[in-house]
Amino acid sequence: MKILILQAEKTGTGHKAAANAIEKRLKLLGYETKQLNCFTTMGKMGVSWEKSYIPLTTKHPYMWKIAHGFSQIFTNLTHWFIYEKCKKQMLKEILDYKPDLIISVHCMFTKAISKLLKKQKLNIPFMINVIDLVNPPKVWQDKRADISFVPTEEVKLDYLKRGFKEEQLVVSGFPIREDLARPLEAKKVDGKPNILMVNPSVNLKKNIRFLKETAKLNANISFVCGRDERLYAALKKEQQNDPALQNVEIAGFVTDMTERLTNCHILLTKAGPNMILEGARSGSAVVVTGHIPGQEAKNYEYITKNGYGIKCENPKKVYAQLKDMIETGKLNTFLKNSLNSKANDGAIIIANTVDKFLKNK
Repeated sequence: MKILILQAEKTGTGHKAAANAIEKRLKLLGYETKQLNCFTTMGKMGVSWEKSYIPLTTKHPYMWKIAHGFSQIFTNLTHWFIYEKCKKQMLKEILDYKPDLIISVHCMFTKAISKLLKKQKLNIPFMINVIDLVNPPKVWQDKRADISFVPTEEVKLDYLKRGFKEEQLVVSGFPIREDLARPLEAKKVDGKPNILMVNPSVNLKKNIRFLKETAKLNANISFVCGRDERLYAALKKEQQNDPALQNVEIAGFVTDMTERLTNCHILLTKAGPNMILEGARSGSAVVVTGHIPGQEAKNYEYITKNGYGIKCENPKKVYAQLKDMIETGKLNTFLKNSLNSKANDGAIIIANTVDKFLKNK
């Protein structure tokens, strides 16, 4: 049987990482799978829209907040627009592949897909994997979906209040990378702590300041910029002109994130759900240093409420807070707490649910 997974390649790393984790588990169960970048079905406009995500959230975050707010208020209009733009090519992709089930891991391609299936009278089950951690945007909600996989019991209760049926909801947690093994015992700091920084802020100047302040510590520091080429170039330039940054590793897109997380004691990152979950799963202390306005505003609560780390979005304060964490023993407490993190193998739950659903169909 064949399963089509709808995702995005360039709107951060979460969608692709979730799709990869789900795909891996489904293949282990014997399913044929195909991933489809949803935005390509919208033509040149969709491709440009996808490419604009990182520049928009990093250079013009408040413009992004307005756009996000619009989709929250005018949710049905947003889905109607996406449906009109993607319906022709999306239908072709579906008819060509002939999937037995479709899963979307992107919030913008939910109601547009279920509407397309209904209008074309295609009896293909449709499921949604919600990959926002706290207070998911309204665009994720689609009562026509056979199943919505939600991250927590709290989100499930919210969906039930909004009229979803119990049988439509499965609390799955998140599909995060499975090669990131949970440590058997709390990490210990022998000598200098290893600090991993992964895009701490959406603001370029704040990122530079975060690095400079953190570099004041007696620590081994790595800064991963991911696909943000503008940030990478700016940090390398700063490094050339600042002797205090000479021993800092500055990297662009990397393929060894598992090893980096395994070896780090402290992760500094913005509140992207995958990154903070993977940080906790790796047994690291997590410092939430920023968020995309609107979209990730409350995700830090997962870290602070569970005692896995702290929130510090002010680069002027990060040195003092990190120093305090290391010298007072708070770091050891966070490292111990992370051993019991709730970051689970969501892909296993999702794949097993899909398997049971199709076998009972």
